[in-house]
Amino acid sequence: MATAQAILSKVASNQTRMGGPGAGQTTKLINQVLCGLGFLAVAEATALAEAAGVDATMIPKALKGGRADSALLQEYMPRFAARDYRRTGRIDNMVKDLNGAADLARLTHTPMPLTALCAEVHRMLTAAGLGGEDQAALMEFFTTKKSI
Repeated sequence: MATAQAILSKVASNQTRMGGPGAGQTTKLINQVLCGLGFLAVAEATALAEAAGVDATMIPKALKGGRADSALLQEYMPRFAARDYRRTGRIDNMVKDLNGAADLARLTHTPMPLTALCAEVHRMLTAAGLGGEDQAALMEFFTTKKSI
């Protein structure tokens, strides 16, 4: 264990033992559920702000430090508003991870309706040819006039 931690400390600043075999992968899936839902929530909120005539780029500043604040809000709402699709991740990769979380949920009999909906939105965007795009392309779900 000490040898593994010494090696891991060279590549990771945060190490937390999560349990036995598979616990790390489960933690990764949980991270992706939180990120996937977070990205979708920020995209949806951005679309609402824009539709209501509110400057979405100012919302992260207004909500900073409050309960709705998060790293995703601070980084992505301005990117969503600008339609900045610079790739830091891929929509189709999120589909893979959300499918993995859904598989684990079925195995553990854990209801995850929001994750299922989030995965479906990601699958629709992938089917529409946006799978290789960054999460910022989630805005296409809210702003496109054609059927996705």
